[in-house]
Amino acid sequence: MKTLVVYYSRTGTTRKVAEELAEALGADIEQLKERANREGVMGYLQAGHDSMKHRPAELEPVTTNPADYDMVVMGGPCWAQSICTPIRTYGVEHKESLSRVAFFATAGDARFARKAVKAMADATRIAPVATMALGQKDVAKDHSRTLADFISALKSKR
Repeated sequence: MKTLVVYYSRTGTTRKVAEELAEALGADIEQLKERANREGVMGYLQAGHDSMKHRPAELEPVTTNPADYDMVVMGGPCWAQSICTPIRTYGVEHKESLSRVAFFATAGDARFARKAVKAMADATRIAPVATMALGQKDVAKDHSRTLADFISALKSKR
């Protein structure tokens, strides 16, 4: 099964998880890039505000076509108890091309990451085959069990 991991990461936390997933799944990987500057305190505050308002992100063009993949695994950070605007925008713009999806999110606390995963499903109106929510402490320490469970669930859906 041809798999694509699509992610957005402002600080590098989600990037780490996305790279681990892509390697374990033998998947292609696509990092979403925004035209907006999300660096520093002002970027952080604007990110949360945009997420609360469900404002679409202005994304740089992607290099992969999700329609070319059997499964797309999408992930991003939680902003203001929802999914980050780049992943929301990507999911909404490409939902017609997404037949099978899985979602993952990172946040300061896993409870908020679970809310972000739900927001992805709500935005795309696609039921994911599997989900994973990780808190920042989980990513910084040992999240191998959670990651292995998610990967196992994805492989069983192949």
